[in-house]
Amino acid sequence: MINKIFKRIHSKYLNFFKFFFFLRYVFSTFLIAICLFLLIPKLFDYEKRHESIKNYLLSDYGLEISNYKSITYKIFPLPNLVIKNIHFKFKNEPIFLKTEKVNIFLDFKSIYDYKNFTAKKILFNKNKINLDIDKTKNLLNYFRKLKSKFNIQDLNLDLRKQGNSIIEIKKVSYANYGYAKNKIRGEVFDRKFKAYLNENNKNLDFKILNTGISANFNFNNTNEKNLKSGSSKINILNNYLKLNFKIQNNQIEFFKSNLRNKYLLLSFKSLITLNPYFEINSDIIINKIDKRLIDSFNLKKIIKNQEILKKLNSKNKISFNKKKLRNSLIQKHYTELDLAHGRITFLSKINILGGIVNCTGDTLLIEEYPRLNFNCIFEIQDKKILLKKILKLKKFDNKPFDLLTVGSINLVNKKINFEKIEIKNQYVAKKEDLIFFKKTFEKLLLNEKFFHIFKENKIKDFFSEAI
Repeated sequence: MINKIFKRIHSKYLNFFKFFFFLRYVFSTFLIAICLFLLIPKLFDYEKRHESIKNYLLSDYGLEISNYKSITYKIFPLPNLVIKNIHFKFKNEPIFLKTEKVNIFLDFKSIYDYKNFTAKKILFNKNKINLDIDKTKNLLNYFRKLKSKFNIQDLNLDLRKQGNSIIEIKKVSYANYGYAKNKIRGEVFDRKFKAYLNENNKNLDFKILNTGISANFNFNNTNEKNLKSGSSKINILNNYLKLNFKIQNNQIEFFKSNLRNKYLLLSFKSLITLNPYFEINSDIIINKIDKRLIDSFNLKKIIKNQEILKKLNSKNKISFNKKKLRNSLIQKHYTELDLAHGRITFLSKINILGGIVNCTGDTLLIEEYPRLNFNCIFEIQDKKILLKKILKLKKFDNKPFDLLTVGSINLVNKKINFEKIEIKNQYVAKKEDLIFFKKTFEKLLLNEKFFHIFKENKIKDFFSEAI
């Protein structure tokens, strides 16, 4: 009985088992064929086929090969060609790329057919670009317009001006496909950053990790040639900066922009010229400023950066209007401040209680002991308001007067010399008077940081002792 059952089973499934065992040979044959298909190209001499590869990189990626070390074939992770120590030139652009290794991932049909060579994607490893900062836009346009798939890993981008390095961005990674599409990572100022550029290249989010620095840029569409415009919101350690900008012909223009933090609120417009030399022209309106911010300025640290001061050229107009006066000594303040090759010249007009103070002066900050030369005229129209505020006096004449002071201050040693002090048609300071005013000024106004001379309580103490 049992034998009959086994015979029936054997007869029923015999054809199935025969088909199964047949498939083993088919799969084995198919696997061997695939392995041979992938392995045989390792025997090819790719140096003889480099022209096809060069033409493909030029036509699809706009990259001209100027030099390379070797071309080899690899199977894993996918069939690809490896080109080592390769030097590229961007088509129609003076931009050069050095790469330690390029992986060209092949279409299966291109493994054997090099006359119609194509690739799925390209991976660039360990790259270096030295780029004039004026050509940055050309590089960005190249990445933006490129449709073929590419992935850049470990790119060091050295931005230069007239052969000198300005900023180096290291270990940059970027891809235009897959999960990492339009995501940028790297290091700047030895800090890691990440950025994201959206599909239409109109919005860029940027963040330096673990620093409190982040930014968002929105770019406008424009039909004008070589014009980029847009707006941005930048946060630098709780300093909030809003910018509206235009970039064109080596100039950056900021308009309807502002800066705010817990100490300061100001609005400004600026024009930055990059060529033929770097220059900034700004019009700044200070709406609010905390005295603690002025107290924190360290003039000695500023003066120490002489190499930076030599390179800065700027013309600035600065206005300050107090909204809540409350009988403050200083009501309004306007200054024109020009900086060129380390020399500052200034012109200021200060509205004070009862009158106006007009000052001009200059200093050369790159000297070892820079001196601030000044020439100030105090035009007092209402002596009553001024002296009541400062000295609390009740009896005095209320005749207007003009007070002229000429002299210089040593910004490092905090010493002052008065060359002339006089009240028009009333008083001219003698030599001993000038010495007295010098000692009093240094004792009461220059006994702390330089910018502390603008404290109202110090000014009151000086006039109380000097008058």
